[in-house]
Amino acid sequence: MNSSNGSDGLAAERLQSSEAVQLALAAYDASLNGIISMQAIRNREGKVVDFLMLTANRAVERILTMAPDRIVGTRLLETFPGNVESGMFSLYERVVETGEAEQIVEHYTDVYGLQGWFEVSAVRAAPEQVVVTFINITDSKQAEQKIKQQADLLQAVLDHTQAAISLHEAIRDETGTIIDFHTILANQQAIRMWGDLAEPILTKRFFEVASPEQQQIDFAKYVRVVETGEPDLSEFSIGDQWWLRLTTRSGDGVVISNVDITENQRYRLQVEATNLELKRSNENLQSFAYIASHDLQEPLRKIQSFGDILRSQYASQLDQEGIEIVERMQAAAERMSLLIRDLLDYSRIATHRETFRSFSLAKLIEDIIEDLWYPIEQTNATIRLGAHEDLPDITGDRLQLRQLFQNLLSNALKFCQKDGNGLPIAPIVHISAQQIPGSAVPVAIQPVLSTKRAYWAIAITDNGIGFDSKYAEQIFQVFQRLHARHEFTGTGIGLAIVKKVVEQHDGAVQVQSRIGEGTTFTVYLPV
Repeated sequence: MNSSNGSDGLAAERLQSSEAVQLALAAYDASLNGIISMQAIRNREGKVVDFLMLTANRAVERILTMAPDRIVGTRLLETFPGNVESGMFSLYERVVETGEAEQIVEHYTDVYGLQGWFEVSAVRAAPEQVVVTFINITDSKQAEQKIKQQADLLQAVLDHTQAAISLHEAIRDETGTIIDFHTILANQQAIRMWGDLAEPILTKRFFEVASPEQQQIDFAKYVRVVETGEPDLSEFSIGDQWWLRLTTRSGDGVVISNVDITENQRYRLQVEATNLELKRSNENLQSFAYIASHDLQEPLRKIQSFGDILRSQYASQLDQEGIEIVERMQAAAERMSLLIRDLLDYSRIATHRETFRSFSLAKLIEDIIEDLWYPIEQTNATIRLGAHEDLPDITGDRLQLRQLFQNLLSNALKFCQKDGNGLPIAPIVHISAQQIPGSAVPVAIQPVLSTKRAYWAIAITDNGIGFDSKYAEQIFQVFQRLHARHEFTGTGIGLAIVKKVVEQHDGAVQVQSRIGEGTTFTVYLPV
């Protein structure tokens, strides 16, 4: 019985051993990693010169594109000669000699075309045997390299940009409240901008390096940007340098971009100083024009009065040539009086401006037509207005705008065409208005208007003589005339007044004309 029990125990041990071997072999072949066991081959001096490959699992075929039966029984350096250059052979040699397991990641390539990145582990299984486990990590390695290349490219771009850029991550307490920030990344411009504070900013928290003012103002700003996602744009100075800062959210932190605007700031201050000086000069010039034109009127009135006395009381004592001289003197005095009045009107635009109010454009035009009844009767003109509901209420200085539209209507009546017999053709004037968005105004005047506002486009169109469009800008300059004085009366100031008034109202004026086809003046006033 004892003998029988001993035999049964031995059989059971053998069965368990067999099952363990079968289980190990199943796991060996089921492994996703390639596994090769090798026997060291030594030369006469005892140095390992190669390995004989004893076993290979099924995974090697997928990883190395070579069936196990083509591997087993061959020498390592004959089948996979790239092991020397890759440094893997040295690894296996060390493991055999020292018995210490090692692991490396290396790139492999050989003359047979096999190449890729491999993660290799080697352990000594017996005094002269090593078991190698490996996986092909080429895809992940290439992805890693691509990410690194992109990161290097991004860093290069950041380092060569003119902006100082840095990334700061929020630090939160156990309740999720932001209590501080620390720096994750900074380009070279940011490091140069920080100067001696660069190392502390890169290695310490915000509250450890920030000034009390920064702790109070900037910290709250960063928190607001992270929590709302709304960017913040501000200007600040460091010494005599000015910076424009844009703070935007990035993940659970902020990206801060600083651009040096020192030169822009200096230029802006210079421009502001120049504009202030121009404003003073302009105001002085306006005052001078007003005072000069006002004071000139009194002596001119005396000249005209003395001329009238000569003409009425002493005409009998003058010969024909003397009378003609007096008449020419009076005509010149009248022209000078008209010029002084126009200069006075021009200077008053800037020095005497009333409070802007809303009023009816239709009623304003009707008042102007009433004032111009005589030239309208003389020329047999027709004034065609849009309906009352088509002419809007506009806002501005009513007196100045009356002057503007009266000048435009006067010109439409003055510059009329003549027929084949040299007789004047009755003027026909159309006045209309429509509301348009700022984006729809003509390109030529867009720079002086806002695309964010709406405008009334008020057009005055006539059938007069017209003019060459190349003079469209010139006619708005003071004293500019396109016709001789004996052809059409005037001082050349009327359209300059139109332009100045419309600019005082944040608007613009544009003219379109062709010789012999009439003219259209369009006044753009903000709604």
